[in-house]
This record gives sequence, structure tokens and C-alpha cells, in this order.
Amino acid sequence: MTRSLLSAGEFASLARTSKRTILWYDQLGLLKPVEIDPVTRYRYYQPQQILDYQVIFLLTKMRFTLAEIKKYLQKNQTLEQLFLLKKPQIEEEIKSLQKSLSDLEGYYHNLKENQTLVDPVVKKSKPFFIYYLEKQGPYAKIKDYALELKSYFKAIPQNAIYLTLFAKENYNPKSAKLTIGVIKNAEMTIKKENMQLVKTAQIPGYRALSHMHYGSGAMISLLWKELVKYRRLKGFKLNSSLPFSSLELYWLTSLNHPMNENEMIFELHLPINKA
Repeated sequence: MTRSLLSAGEFASLARTSKRTILWYDQLGLLKPVEIDPVTRYRYYQPQQILDYQVIFLLTKMRFTLAEIKKYLQKNQTLEQLFLLKKPQIEEEIKSLQKSLSDLEGYYHNLKENQTLVDPVVKKSKPFFIYYLEKQGPYAKIKDYALELKSYFKAIPQNAIYLTLFAKENYNPKSAKLTIGVIKNAEMTIKKENMQLVKTAQIPGYRALSHMHYGSGAMISLLWKELVKYRRLKGFKLNSSLPFSSLELYWLTSLNHPMNENEMIFELHLPINKA
């Protein structure tokens, strides 16, 4: 061993990091010592390797994972190539954080004004026709049921509006009676062999508390709970004359085409009686 080499502790001190980090990077294959004492098992590094550490430090600050950094080091890509690959991902992360901030501000405002996460409007819905399937099953399979319905069509527009009608208001995520539908229009054609499987119905006009949700459908059940809470707080009476207790409309989701979940649009309708 030459005097110019640095122990792991000396290297960490000069690189302004911890010895633990240096040893961890060795285990990951990111920063290997140039020499290991066969007796003491101490690791030794060249001073120039501090620059290698600083490249790794720079990439972690640019939100590269250690696996991505290792791949970069193995392939010997240029930093310019690496940054070009990473830029779209960081831009997407920024958009996601901006949406999270916007959602937080909206929910805070709603809680302050309404004591709930939602701020619905009263909306009148005109009668419309649907194609539908009747299902008994968990909420988690609603998308699967909708895809099944979609598969029964020979032609269905990309902007089709799918929906779910719930028979009862009570929360039953394990096994609920569901009507999985799509709003009927002239561009839709059912496959001949599926004619007996797909039913049609007219949904009567109704008045409802309507809440729009922009983003992932993973929290829809929570929003339903908040919408019911809002109805009770504001004294609205449920409309029990309809063949369903509530309705979800899927204006834009992965049922239409592959997309980022933050771009999805849902609408919740809770039918109420006239004031």
C-alpha cells in the first residue's frame, strides 16, 4: 500500500460524507476501493475517487436512484445523455407535486368552509339511456367489469362515458350490487354474439349533489363518505324514488385510453329531493 491512498475514514472526511456511506457504496458496487488490506480488511481509496463520489452525490441530488447510477457507471454514458433521460421524469414529478399542493389547498378550503373534504354543487341531470351489465362484487373490480362491458362492443367511441350505479347507499366494498354501464350513443355497436348479455335502460332525470374529482380513483370511497356527510350537514334529503342510490360517472379514465392517473376525471352524483 502506498502512502497516497486514503482509508475509508479519511476518504469520507475529505469527501464530506460518512464512512458508513462510503462502505455502503462499496457494497452496492458504486465506489470500490483500489486496495483492501488482506489482514485488517481495511479499505483504501485513491484521492481522485473523491471526484467519483461527487458525481454520485450530484446524481442523487438530481433524484437518480442508486440503481440508475450504477447502470450509468457500468454503461459509461455521458452525463449529458443521462440528464436528457431524467428530465421528463423530473418534469412529471413536478407536475405531480403541483397537483398534490393544489389538492391540499382545495381540501383545506373545503374543510374550513364545509367541515368535509368536498364542495359539491346541486346539479340537474336529464334522462339518458345506458347499456349495462348487472354485477355483484367488490368495488375493486369495477374497472374489470367495465372492461368486460367494453369488450362486448364491436364499436365504441374513445370518449365513451362509463358509469356505475349503486343499489344501496351503505358502504359495502366486499360485495355490492352494481350496475356497470356506458351512456348510449349512435356510434356504439354491440357484437352480435353478445346481444343477450348487454342490457339497455333509461335513467330518469334527477337532481343530485355533484362532486368532481380530478386524479386517482383510489380515494373515491373516501369522497363518497364525505359527500354523504355534506348532505347530512346541509340537511338535504335523499331521493329514494330512483332505481339506484348513487352514481359514479367516469368522464376520463384508463377505460378510454392509457393515461396518467392524475389526469383522470370522475363525477359523483348523490340524488336528492327538491328543496
